[in-house]
Amino acid sequence: MKRNLSEIEQRMLVILKKNSRKTILEIAGELGISRITAKKTLDRLTSEGQIKNFTITLNEEERDLVLVFIKDIKIIPPDLINESFSLIDGTHIVVMYYDNLLKIKDTPVLDVKIATGRTAYEGVGRLAHIHCDYCGREITGPPIVLEIHGKTSYACCTNCERDLKKRKEILSRNEG
Repeated sequence: MKRNLSEIEQRMLVILKKNSRKTILEIAGELGISRITAKKTLDRLTSEGQIKNFTITLNEEERDLVLVFIKDIKIIPPDLINESFSLIDGTHIVVMYYDNLLKIKDTPVLDVKIATGRTAYEGVGRLAHIHCDYCGREITGPPIVLEIHGKTSYACCTNCERDLKKRKEILSRNEG
């Protein structure tokens, strides 16, 4: 049974999606929790399979890609596949390098599309039970994400966003 993620776990996932190379200490600082709590949270997310892998993307991996539409994914050797998507109609989209098209020339293919570029977006993903860092209300729609002084904060509306920025400015002036 899949359990609901805590707010700290969800916020940690957002931080890691932006930069999976952050240290536990940096993550703990952003979340306002201890290093030990951050480590235990990360270990739990990993052991439960919430985090599938930590990865990097090279510039070279973003070029010369094709999308191959096929009925049976088993007919393409796995070492040629960069990424695949199973579609609701039972077909598949396989992302592979253009150079590898010749290696599957005798494979029954539904369609091929040549990609001119690939962009990964850093959206916050699906979040549930995240609370506004200004008013404390649960955020029911997409949160407004703010990066203020190295910390990620969430606001539920533009009013809270504005007031949160003001609060953070006042705090930073008082610290300095």
